[in-house]
Amino acid sequence: MSRFRLPARVAPSPAAEEPGLQNSAARLRSSREVQSRILAERRAPEAGSAAETVGADLSNLATSHLAEAAFAGKWEEEGGQPSPVSLPPGAPADVVSKPRKEKLVVLFRLPLATERRLEQIPGADEVTPAYMLRAFAKEARAELRRLLAEEEIMPHEEEARRIFAMPATDMAVGEAMTVYAQGSAIRAMHAALGDPWQIEPRATIVGAFLAAIASRLIEARRVR
Repeated sequence: MSRFRLPARVAPSPAAEEPGLQNSAARLRSSREVQSRILAERRAPEAGSAAETVGADLSNLATSHLAEAAFAGKWEEEGGQPSPVSLPPGAPADVVSKPRKEKLVVLFRLPLATERRLEQIPGADEVTPAYMLRAFAKEARAELRRLLAEEEIMPHEEEARRIFAMPATDMAVGEAMTVYAQGSAIRAMHAALGDPWQIEPRATIVGAFLAAIASRLIEARRVR
């Protein structure tokens, strides 16, 4: 055993034999202890302030929830309805009242008689019928998106009823397309087509009005 030296990790410390090394090791330990104590003292106020901030936030959150619950209960007792949406302070007043558009995929189909009238539009011989149909569909989609209430869909009600009740054999081959419509306009369309409980698919109802708008546009452009 005397021929081999012990590894450094298990060998005795050289400081045990040299007093100078013992002093250096002690100074190193003391400096580390001082640094640790300074860091602990610095972190203590920060941790305390963070805990106070979190506690204050939780307290405010609980207080606000209790206040809202009490306010809602008071409204219910008085026969009113609590507000469904709570807005942050400084929010614009028209955020809640802004109408919401709905995205639908409808089948754009026109009556066969309406498609035949495309030939009577000026410049029809310069483009294909498919190109003309896409142009009228684009314009009808833009008009459909602008409709908001019952008064605005009234000009298209009669044509939409006729198209909605028309058999499939009298309709042209359709093309699926994405449209946007206001929720209030969709409800008015259901009521106009005799479906106040909104049993019929929305895509079918909105598709009838889309075809009605396109039919009116074609009728307005053709040569009489």
